Amino acid sequence: MLPKIVAIKKRISDNLYEPTVLLDPPDDVNVTTQEIFGPVVCLYSYSDRNEAIDKANSLPYAFQAAVFTNNLETTLDTVNKLNATAVMVNDHTAFRVDWMPFGGRDSSGIGMGGIPYSMDEMTREKMMVIKSDVL
Repeated sequence: MLPKIVAIKKRISDNLYEPTVLLDPPDDVNVTTQEIFGPVVCLYSYSDRNEAIDKANSLPYAFQAAVFTNNLETTLDTVNKLNATAVMVNDHTAFRVDWMPFGGRDSSGIGMGGIPYSMDEMTREKMMVIKSDVL
């Protein structure tokens, strides 16, 4: 069963589409089980928020997530439960600033990006101990 295509402009080549929105893709298709590197968003219907969180956390990938709600308790609980390195609230996951961590957990990559994280990775710490009667 193929996912319902909600919005798509056109196919650019055999494996490239313009920005695409898919509604309720099946649990066993690549767009549901693999990371997507492209302008694709999948929308999954749910009736129980905790089941939706469990479904999101069941994948071996943990990069970024988005939560759309005006309820602060729902926001904090969902952000706490999602296995993601960053959770955007009421915004899409393309949001970036230089200082924020950028990277994935689990099978989504190794290490974190972003200026402070990159600087830390390129730094070698060294300790110096001085014993002196003069100082």
